[in-house]
Amino acid sequence: MPTYHEIMTADLGTLTAAAERWDGMAGEFAKQERAYRTGVYGVTAGPAAWAGMSAEAAHGRFAVTLKEFAHARTEAKAIASLLRDAHAQFVELKGRLTAVRREAAAVGLRVSDRGLVAADPGAGHDAGGGHEPDVHSWQARIDKAVRDITDADTGVRTALTAVVVDSDPLAGGRGFNGRAMGDVEKYEAVEADRLLARLSRGAHLSDRELAELERAFRDNAADVEFSRTLLDGLGADGTIRLTNQLNDLLQVRGGPSGASLRACSAIETGLADSLATAARDTHSEWYRRWRAEMREAGVERAATAAQGARLDQAVGYQSLVTLMRHGHGYAPGMLEDLTDDMIAAERREPGIWRLKGTYAGRHDGWFANDPVDGALGLMSRDPGTAAHYLSDEARMTYLMKDRDWDVTLHVREGPTATRYVAGPDADDRAGLGAALQAAATGIDPSDRRAHYVSHGAPNETVFRSALHQLADRGDEFPPSLRRPMAAILVNHGATVHASMSEIDIAHSPLDQGELFEVTKQVSKDEGAYGALNGGLNQAMVSTIHADHGHSADSLTRAGRTVGFLEEARLQAQGDPKTAEFEAKPLFDKAISYIPVASDDVQAGFDYVTDQWLEDEQKRLDEKQEEGNVRSYTVRNQQLMALAREWSKANRTDGDSLYDPQAEIHRSAGDGMTHALGVSGEPPK
Repeated sequence: MPTYHEIMTADLGTLTAAAERWDGMAGEFAKQERAYRTGVYGVTAGPAAWAGMSAEAAHGRFAVTLKEFAHARTEAKAIASLLRDAHAQFVELKGRLTAVRREAAAVGLRVSDRGLVAADPGAGHDAGGGHEPDVHSWQARIDKAVRDITDADTGVRTALTAVVVDSDPLAGGRGFNGRAMGDVEKYEAVEADRLLARLSRGAHLSDRELAELERAFRDNAADVEFSRTLLDGLGADGTIRLTNQLNDLLQVRGGPSGASLRACSAIETGLADSLATAARDTHSEWYRRWRAEMREAGVERAATAAQGARLDQAVGYQSLVTLMRHGHGYAPGMLEDLTDDMIAAERREPGIWRLKGTYAGRHDGWFANDPVDGALGLMSRDPGTAAHYLSDEARMTYLMKDRDWDVTLHVREGPTATRYVAGPDADDRAGLGAALQAAATGIDPSDRRAHYVSHGAPNETVFRSALHQLADRGDEFPPSLRRPMAAILVNHGATVHASMSEIDIAHSPLDQGELFEVTKQVSKDEGAYGALNGGLNQAMVSTIHADHGHSADSLTRAGRTVGFLEEARLQAQGDPKTAEFEAKPLFDKAISYIPVASDDVQAGFDYVTDQWLEDEQKRLDEKQEEGNVRSYTVRNQQLMALAREWSKANRTDGDSLYDPQAEIHRSAGDGMTHALGVSGEPPK
């Protein structure tokens, strides 16, 4: 393991000098090969005086020697190539280390000859410890740069050790290597394949061997040659077999612990990242071959300890998607192809993914028993890919309407026997919900630092398609999609508000019947109800502040939207299958899928939302949620807050000729009446 000092003082030019000498040696072997072919081998190769059994015996021996000259030339050229590869890697990595040291010096830190970071007293910093956090973070950067070079150095040593090994049985393993390769990463992949093959067969690997695998993936998972060589060695079925073995080691009791457990986890992540790297070019011949192999391996069943405990077997695609959850950077085309291939498989064999018991939650959710939903979850990390995939109407119709989501076999105790009944898992449609939200909003729902982005045509297409498809489901609206749809409606808040408040149905941006049905279904979930109603306050306040004509239209529209929402809530709560909310909704006013607003709008949004939450608390306190009574008065504080916000924005405080509070009350009632008519429910 090279030290910081050794790295910084090493003369890397000796590597290229050595490479040139190995090239020269290859040239010499070529000369000797030609001379031997002419002066020795040629004596027995053509018509000559020497004939008979002795000539035949000599010819065979001479042929072996001639081949060894060719192999020696191949080996020498490969070593030269490896040395140049090593030089290129070391120069790049040493440059990164030098850059980190230079950046540390620029902020007043000093890096010693041993690579230790400390505050530089001469830079004018307080020596009392005020620089302590900087020292630790910069030391970590220096250490990582050194470790990267150490990893590369180990890989070069692996390659140089393997390149001189002859596997030709005719030479008894003592000849030159005629299959020598000039790529360090390929040799690392071959060595990793050897260890992984043992691991997949259930063999015990030493801590040193596990550490070497961890290093190989850490150093090379982003390298195409390494990744493809590795996966070629494993094959599609071998990749699945290895994944199952890793799952058994990591998830079944009695597996590794401590450093070995961490190494197995890192190997799993490295394998997933290598798959992403290898399959990044979906137009390559390698990818087409891998996909064809996976179509076969993906539908095969395999015995595993994890599934065997439930008297089950894992299906290949389930294991593949389980693995892929640990990686990142998958090509859009790969995710789309994989999802399409799995859908094709389940169309051919309905119920192919069904396994006994639930695979959800903290302890059991590690396994992708529904690989289609799992792939959609992976797709949600890239909103552009999700939007492209789900903007296809045929795919949306299949996923939202036609697909059988009953992937779990639940135990049902009968009077005489126990039986299994197919049904949805506890995390039903989690991937679809995330993909829908990403596709319609342009935001990765798992990214806590994400922010609102402008919508493109694919986002709009998915939004309207989801609205249409889910409205058609009526009371069969999947409960697991209520919260994602609430987030989508709020993200498209301006359009939703304009539609809810529109008197002329024909001019509504969205189909009001579909919008009401989806709003009603969303309102059956406490969290979704809170997100939708709280989030739309921002759209209403934004419209009020954007109306500079001093008209009452923005106020009237706010009231009508409140009425629309209240009618949807009443019809949702009137459903005997809907449980009463036991606490007022929780709402995060900093959620990422709401558009960024001005300070005035944000302040108004906060104020109106606080008043609405007080209304909700009052509703609970006074138990005013009986489903047969239609009254917008339970939202009185919210309406009054909107009226005051309108007065402030239009500077009409104290104007006796117009009463905004009376106007918003009237329009809220109109909104409820209009929504009732749109819903098709008879008046009560």
